[in-house]
Order: sequence, then C-alpha cells, then structure tokens
Amino acid sequence: MPLPQEMLEEMQARRRDEAALANRDRRVALAACAAMCLGWCALGCALILVGAHTSSHLWGRVAFWGGLGVGNGGILFTLVDAYRRGERRGDW
Repeated sequence: MPLPQEMLEEMQARRRDEAALANRDRRVALAACAAMCLGWCALGCALILVGAHTSSHLWGRVAFWGGLGVGNGGILFTLVDAYRRGERRGDW
C-alpha cells in the first residue's frame, strides 16, 4: 500500500532540509580549515622573517627552522584533523 501524498512530500521536505544543513556544516568546516591554514602559514612566514632579520646567527637559524616547522606542521595537522572530522560527519 503506497504512502499518502502529504506524507511523501513531508518526508522529501525533511530530507532536503537535512541535506541543506549538512552542506552548510561542511562549508563552514572547510572555511574554518582554510582560515586556520592561512593562520599557520602567516605565523610560519613571520617566524622565517624574524629569522632573516635577527642579528644573531643562532637565533636566526632557530627562528627560520621553527617557522618552517610551525608553518608546514600546522597546516598538515589542520588538514588531517579536518579530514578526520569530515569522515565522522560522513562528508566523504
């Protein structure tokens, strides 16, 4: 026995609303991930620039390699975390 038309339309509307919320959550999460990656990149670049402008050879190398580590490591861990959260949400 088929379902009544009103019930089918209500189920379809609910499904569309849930899909719209899921898409919004995914877009917000990806925008937050992109913003965090830009932040890590900016912090890494700032440390590299500090290393280039310091007068101490030792502290210059520490700041330079620290900037590379912070910039690349921060971006890497942010992307891995975003992937894991996307897996839990069912995005991919």
